[in-house]
Amino acid sequence: MSAVVSHTIERSVGEAADAAARLIERCVQHAVAELQASETKAEAERRKEVSEAWRAMLTRREDWGQRFPGLLQAAIEADVCGDGPAPTETGNSGFAALTLVDDSEISRKIESTRLAQQLTAMLERPLAELDPLMSSALGLDGIQPQRNPLRPGIYAQVLRKLVEDDQSEPGWTALWLRSMVKPLAQGLDELYRGQAKLLTDAQVHAADYKVLTTPGKAPAAAAPKPAPLAASAPAVGPAGTAAVGTAPAPVAAAAPAAAAPAAVLPRLDAARLQQFLARDEAQAHEALGADFLAQAEAELRALEERVDARSFDAQAAQQHRDLPVVDRPARSVGTDSPLPTERWGEYAAPRERSLVRGRLKTQARELGQVIGLEAVRQVIDKVAEDPRLLAPVREAMVALEPSLARLAMVSPRFLSDDAHPGRQLVERVAQRSFKYNDEFSPEFQDFVGTVAETVGRLNQLEKFRNATPFQAALAALQTEWAEVDAEEQDKQRKALERVQFAERRQKEAEQLAGQWKQREDLRAAPQPVQDFVLRTWSLVMAHAKLTHDSQEDDPGGHRAVVTDLLWSVNRDATLHEPARAFALIPRLLQKLRDGLASLGQAPSDSDAFFHELENLHRPVLKLRARHRHGTVAPPEPPPPTSVAPQRPAEQPWMPEAELRAAGFDDTHPSDFHDLPPEQRPTQGAAQSLGDRAAEEVLGRLEPGTWVDLFAHSQWRRAKLAWAADKGTLFMFLSQGGQPHSMTRRSLHKLVKHQLLRPVLGDGVVPRALQGLAQPSPLTA
Repeated sequence: MSAVVSHTIERSVGEAADAAARLIERCVQHAVAELQASETKAEAERRKEVSEAWRAMLTRREDWGQRFPGLLQAAIEADVCGDGPAPTETGNSGFAALTLVDDSEISRKIESTRLAQQLTAMLERPLAELDPLMSSALGLDGIQPQRNPLRPGIYAQVLRKLVEDDQSEPGWTALWLRSMVKPLAQGLDELYRGQAKLLTDAQVHAADYKVLTTPGKAPAAAAPKPAPLAASAPAVGPAGTAAVGTAPAPVAAAAPAAAAPAAVLPRLDAARLQQFLARDEAQAHEALGADFLAQAEAELRALEERVDARSFDAQAAQQHRDLPVVDRPARSVGTDSPLPTERWGEYAAPRERSLVRGRLKTQARELGQVIGLEAVRQVIDKVAEDPRLLAPVREAMVALEPSLARLAMVSPRFLSDDAHPGRQLVERVAQRSFKYNDEFSPEFQDFVGTVAETVGRLNQLEKFRNATPFQAALAALQTEWAEVDAEEQDKQRKALERVQFAERRQKEAEQLAGQWKQREDLRAAPQPVQDFVLRTWSLVMAHAKLTHDSQEDDPGGHRAVVTDLLWSVNRDATLHEPARAFALIPRLLQKLRDGLASLGQAPSDSDAFFHELENLHRPVLKLRARHRHGTVAPPEPPPPTSVAPQRPAEQPWMPEAELRAAGFDDTHPSDFHDLPPEQRPTQGAAQSLGDRAAEEVLGRLEPGTWVDLFAHSQWRRAKLAWAADKGTLFMFLSQGGQPHSMTRRSLHKLVKHQLLRPVLGDGVVPRALQGLAQPSPLTA
């Protein structure tokens, strides 16, 4: 054993001993409270015994707190050095070990064994992470959970010795031990996770399980080195998946005739699972031997005696409800988490889900089935840790585990087949949930309620012959989702058509404006007239061209209006031909107003331009008045003019009603600092990104990207539905088909001030498969 590893083991043992005093204090406190509660419910003849038991425990609390750490450290050190007794906590020592022992000793051993089994069953998940690391740190050949110096059996033996050394009343010991199971399991859960992190940080690499053939049989060929699993690796081999709609042959039928029965430990590391899912390994079809089945039966018995240490905390689930959705911390959910019973029913309890897994292990006949069961548990555990999913969605995945485990018995590798209905159901529900960012919204509650009904129906099926029930469940969900989406999609389509038409009209208008800029008479025109022709009348002509059924280049004759307008503001030309001007100007004004009306512009929007135009026409109109009165004098010079304000060129022009319908008003003001104080997000937005970082985010946006968008004083989950070819215009759609349109400049400001935040929408199951070998972000 290397010096580094030895030091790490010493440190691990030392930390366990240091935590022992706090652990026993917690156990006593919890046990006393539990016994006090049971005293009030106990029958009269038993009530006195329970009362005396918890009172006696209180008097021993200080003494136990002082003695327990020393006893524990001595037991652990003896176990590490090999000086301890042969492990008997799993109950496999046989009756021979109990010969010539009195009844009280037998009872004590049975009580200790039961306590160890209960703890092991309750701590399955953290032990699955710690055992491989501890075996490797000890230099053992493969994973040997029975050699883990911090295993539950050691704690069970020390705790039994501690309480028995007091020569207490015979019935008290059993009461004390049973009432300390839950707090002891909770404390060991924290300890094991901490020690797994300690070993990982010390560069200890997890050991692998070994598959052992029965005596007299040749060992199976060594499995190839595990390879990383591709994001959507196809299933390999005839037993990988079950054909939908057909009853597959029993899995055991695919085993080679010469395969030897195998004994295999129940927990498997991530590398082995990836290897199994990525390709067909020879050992997957090996029959399971009697040793494994006996071990599975023992585990099942321990699970049946197990009592869940925790219940769902509804208050904790509600504690961050008042925070903005982007500031709420992700609530922890895992395969060992209690779930709300009113939504998830029987399988809300971790014990019930574990029982399904345990019973299936006893029914397994091939090694591949056992690996498939563990693959389901670990992948669902990873999905349940995905912070992109709202907590109730992650709860749905955990609640679905029993059905997925039953599916793994007939299709062990279904998780590696992205077309398999079982995997598709998980992925489609997850992807659909990206529409929502608030678990308390009525829309999301409707969604998760439908998912819960589907999960409940699948979990009622005790056995699957194939994937047909999952295919039917997914089809039913998608049909219901399509009905919900129908009205929303119609609204989205109309909003998108408006924006896309406005963009086409703007492009056509810009092309016309580019042609007109070459005209000499336009360059000589006053600035207000130039702006009107290039920015507004070009839109009128483009609109007529795009909406007219004919293929005419200029339906409505709008190009001729430009010629007349430019001549009418040429002071020298109109004064030279006043009669023509007098006849032309009234008709010109009417054509201009008619054209603007066809565009959808309100009359008041063009008042400023017509006022300027009136000033430009005043010299020739005054000349006509002077002719009428018989006096002719030199015309006055035109008054100075001003340029009317125009919309930014990057945003296509739309009438105000269409701007609102397309959602352009939702993102104004787009700068965080322009928002009223009462509308500003509470966190995050003040920490602005740099311009370069904001542009990098913009560069990753593409249609289909989900974002959290701050609009109308709240955070909304929206999807980028459309972006203009040149990236100058964007439309997002949020719940109910509500559009949110913006220019690139507005979008840049939103991203910069974190009022728009992309949400990664890549596959949930592929991410979970790729993350199997990585430590959990919530437990590391």
